[in-house]
Amino acid sequence: MHKGRIFGHVTVAIALLALGLQSAPAHAASPTFFGAKLTTHSQPSNAEDGYSCDESAHIPNHATCTWVATEAFENGSNFTAPTTGTIKHVNLISCVSGSFTLQLAKANQSKHQAQIVEDGPVITYPGQTGCGHKFTIESFPVNLHVDQGDYIAIVTASTGALSCSGGSGVMLFAPPLAPGGPMTKTKAGASCDLLVALSYV
Repeated sequence: MHKGRIFGHVTVAIALLALGLQSAPAHAASPTFFGAKLTTHSQPSNAEDGYSCDESAHIPNHATCTWVATEAFENGSNFTAPTTGTIKHVNLISCVSGSFTLQLAKANQSKHQAQIVEDGPVITYPGQTGCGHKFTIESFPVNLHVDQGDYIAIVTASTGALSCSGGSGVMLFAPPLAPGGPMTKTKAGASCDLLVALSYV
């Protein structure tokens, strides 16, 4: 009798514990980055030697541009900041050396408009020797506040941190947009995605 009662209580306790585990809410990990999903196989297609913004229509020769990323390379819709916080690293892939000024933007894609909310640091990257089947992810420490919904933007005349395989993942503005300016309509775009990601860690 006593044994049966003990076993019965143990069985009930195990069942309740199992129910409790099943009903506990699953907490998804906080996103750690946005922008391009970079791996050693993320190829800078058609930008191995760099790509100038003046290669696009309606951009003056030798112009420097603001490039606003409106798509995230192999990362779905994750082209805007998922949460307000601090950016700790800029990650990129490029076969050639170069530099750009990092910017954060607001954008209205349906109206083809953007404005810059903040200038970040200048990122100077060495690129890599002998681009082939594997590519090097370069990482640079920064300390930059970002608001939820901000877009990644860069200022440069030319960059190799691109994959230009179709689509319309970049809005171009020449002359470059300055922080605090109004929403401005683009006259040009590039059939490229930025191979740039901003990381919270």
